Parts: sequence; structure tokens; C-alpha cells
Amino acid sequence: MSEDLSKASHRPISIWQVKYGERVVRKSDVFFDYASYGLPDGDLDMDYNFWVLRAGDATILVDTGYDIPAHDWLGEISVTPPPRALELVDVDPLTVDMVITSHFHYDHIGYLKLFTNAQVVSGRAEYDYWFGKWEAGQLEGEFTVEEHLVPVRIAQVEDRLRLIDAETEIFPGITVYPVGGHCPGELVVRVETAGSSFILASDAAHFYEQIENEWPFFAFTDIQEMRDGLTFINALAAETGSTVVPGHDGRTRQRFPAAPGAAGDVAIVLA
Repeated sequence: MSEDLSKASHRPISIWQVKYGERVVRKSDVFFDYASYGLPDGDLDMDYNFWVLRAGDATILVDTGYDIPAHDWLGEISVTPPPRALELVDVDPLTVDMVITSHFHYDHIGYLKLFTNAQVVSGRAEYDYWFGKWEAGQLEGEFTVEEHLVPVRIAQVEDRLRLIDAETEIFPGITVYPVGGHCPGELVVRVETAGSSFILASDAAHFYEQIENEWPFFAFTDIQEMRDGLTFINALAAETGSTVVPGHDGRTRQRFPAAPGAAGDVAIVLA
């Protein structure tokens, strides 16, 4: 850890969730085998987010968002492009100290290329899986593209890539936990703040229903690992007294206050 980060580590950590896109989905489309639950179908607001953590002068991002108009995989609607959203929350990509990539899907690493000075923290299993596919020419039809993996490779060449294969405190108060399921090496992030603790589940749990009922998402590399990951998140929350924040649930914006000033157009304050 650099001297500047060491000094920043003694400051309380703030957490902002920043929304850059949205779409409306049906429960039967996003929850695996939803019909087996015997419940009525319905709409869910699905937000696309990244997270900004600050401790003193240190700025750490969890995920980066992506350029929706350039790709439009699933009919996402661009609300505020991430570069503009970063301006609104007063983050200069060149001064970001660390980017935690929860996993390598397009909507989570699409703008990693902006953060050319940041340490990049990724799951080792995630790296091995996607770079194996890239090298084998098997990215066609997947939820990532070569363009989005290139910045990971550049970070590796520049000795800025840190690969995680076990529970690791990567910054004082910030611990990552590799889980499988949605992807082979997704990182769940727990943040200890002043008097509270939060688990940023990202795509290990897209919606509150997954946390409450441990329902798997429709997209997975291993269904049992996904179920185990949801059980792990709930156990970790109970053990640490943490609030779990799902990665894409639009209802999160109703549970926390808007950020002050112009940032309130895109961000809510978790802590």
C-alpha cells in the first residue's frame, strides 16, 4: 500500500452507489426456474450501477459501468453515461487509486480503460476463465468482449493487477470474498464504515428476492455454486451485522438518500 493510501486508511469510508443505466425485466425472465415457486409474475426495475468508496484522499471504485449505446446487449437504457456520472460525483478517473472488478461481464468492466493509474483487483478464477476463453477464441456470444479484457491485460503488464483467490482485506476496512455461480470468480465486497458494515453483492445477488429467498439468477456458470454463494452472503451478513446491497435492484434507491448537490441526479449514499 502506498504512503498516501496508508494515510487515507485511517479515515471513515463513504459508499456511494452510482446509477448509469436501467431496464424493466420480468421476474420469470431473471430468476431461474421461477415458475416452480408458484408465485405470480411481475416487473422489476433493474438498475445498472457502480460504487464509489472514499477514505480520506483515497478513491476506490467497485466496477466501472459500460458504454450502453455502443453495445446494447439486452435492451439497457442509458441514463447517464459513466464518464459523465463520474464528473457529477467528482471523480477523476486518472486519480482513482483502485478499481475492484466484481467480475468481467461487460456492464462491470466496460470502462476499466479510463482508470489507467489504478490498481486493479480481480478474482483469479475469473481471470483464468475469461482469458482462457479469449485465448481459445471462444468469446463469441459471451457477456464480455476482447475490448473490455484488454485493460485487464494492460494492468497486468504494468504490474497494477492483483488477483485474489481467497478472502482478502485489500484495504483497511475493505475485504473481498471470491464466490462462484454467476461467474467462476466473482468478488463480493464487504466495507466497514463508521458504525456499520455493508456487503456489495454485485451480481452474486442482483435483486433483494435472491437474498431473501436464495433464488438463483437465470445466468450462471454453475447453479450449485450460485446457490452456495447466496447462502454464503447471508451467513456473512449475519456474522458481521452487515447490510446486503444487491447489484441491480432499482428499489435500493428508495432505501437510501440521494447524494448532495448535482451528484444526487445519479448517486445515493449508502454510508
